[in-house]
Amino acid sequence: HSDAIPELLVCLVSLLLKEVAIMSVTICQSLGFMVSLLGVAGIIASTGMDQWSTQDLYNNPVTAVFNYQGLWRTCVRESSGFTECRSYFTILGLPGLASSISAPGCKGDTMSATICQVMGFFVSALGFAGCIAATAMDAWSTQDLYDNPVTAVFQYQGLWRSCVTQSSGLTECRPYFTILGLPAMFQAVRALMIVGIVLGAFGLLVAIFALKCLRIGNMEDSAKANMTLTAGVMCIVAGICAICGISVFANMLVTNFWMSTANMYQPGMMQMQTIQTRYTFGSALFVGWVAGGLAFVGGIMMCVACRGLAPEETHYKAVSYKSAGYKSAGTGYETKKTPIYDTNAKSEDGRRSYPSKYDYV
Repeated sequence: HSDAIPELLVCLVSLLLKEVAIMSVTICQSLGFMVSLLGVAGIIASTGMDQWSTQDLYNNPVTAVFNYQGLWRTCVRESSGFTECRSYFTILGLPGLASSISAPGCKGDTMSATICQVMGFFVSALGFAGCIAATAMDAWSTQDLYDNPVTAVFQYQGLWRSCVTQSSGLTECRPYFTILGLPAMFQAVRALMIVGIVLGAFGLLVAIFALKCLRIGNMEDSAKANMTLTAGVMCIVAGICAICGISVFANMLVTNFWMSTANMYQPGMMQMQTIQTRYTFGSALFVGWVAGGLAFVGGIMMCVACRGLAPEETHYKAVSYKSAGYKSAGTGYETKKTPIYDTNAKSEDGRRSYPSKYDYV
């Protein structure tokens, strides 16, 4: 019995420590929940408050009115204690983020368009790189191991070659040595991916020269806006080609998968259940879907930025300037003298001014 007492104490201490650990985790969870709840309540309260900006009373501490503004309305409090608040009855008329971060001498809409253009360029470049990676990857279709997770070989296929990985870690890949022998849909997927990569490459090349932050020669803003629109359309089409190509390949996989499943479980073919190989989605499909979406979104951003990059058309009215020459001793005007411009020059009858052939600007 004396030997069992220390073991009992050890068991009691371990149980106590376990309960303390569980209780500490519960307390930490409860405290985290309460602190998060308090933070959310504070965010809601600060968003609804009206005193986001208050009038500075440093030089005039005594004033008849006191102004303060919030996110949703502006208020005025008089010295009598009466407070009047008025909501902002406009949304588009409020200053935006672009006007608040614009640099001196740069319009807010131009800055926002430049940011949108640059972001669209980088997003499209990321999508373009993803399309290249997905096209070159070998794991477009992988062997389905749902019914047989432990196998001696693992097969997967890409657009350009098929590979086999053995349990020893050795991988052997073999290219497709035929073009006409491949299925038509398979060749269509190849073509769509290649077209998407080519269009994306040309689109990014055009977008580089169209960047607002780069000055190349005497290129006008209108030309850069048109180039940005062209690059955006190319990236959009490239993204659509990539998404369509991968979706077609995924449809082929789904069709072949269910056809193989139906053949495996037909009467009289149960012996082929372990021989039939089914393929499912590979990692390249997901990479390509994401890359195509990024290229599409980047192209849309560049198309949206095109409107802000285009210069506004200004219409100037023709202004006429009246001119009169120096009169010589003889009759008429000397044409060799330098003409002077007189806005009060009138004709002999004093009602109409003589226009000059140099008076339009």
